[in-house]
Amino acid sequence: MGGIRLTRKEKASGLKEIGGTVQPFMIWHDPETGQEFPHLPSDAPNACNYMIRGYRMGPASDEMRKVWEDGEADRRAGQEKVLAKANRSVAHKRLEAEIGSEPQPAATTEETAAAVIKQLIDLGVIKIPNTSETKAVEETEAGPEGGNA
Repeated sequence: MGGIRLTRKEKASGLKEIGGTVQPFMIWHDPETGQEFPHLPSDAPNACNYMIRGYRMGPASDEMRKVWEDGEADRRAGQEKVLAKANRSVAHKRLEAEIGSEPQPAATTEETAAAVIKQLIDLGVIKIPNTSETKAVEETEAGPEGGNA
């Protein structure tokens, strides 16, 4: 059952045209961490969902907001740790083993293209026909007399 699907923006503009009210938004906060969510819907279904998660309506208290802001350095350090781990992933280690960890000279466009094509051939993305297949195609294109048809 298809039907018409409208975005929230389209629904809001349609409600304004017929004199209805648009969906209300407000600030919510997590009372455990002090994190604020400044523009979340506050209609009944969404409000129940946020309250089940433990969020509260309105801005966080000054003390909780300070706790959240003070934790920024810890969160950033955690993100950097995750990124550092991702950079040392198996693929990165394999590549480093292949080319070494010393800085490499800049490659030319032709060298880069050749390396990409070689990698695509090795992965099977690009298939190169063998010589017998190539000759058979050329013979069928040439026709039975050997000339172009």
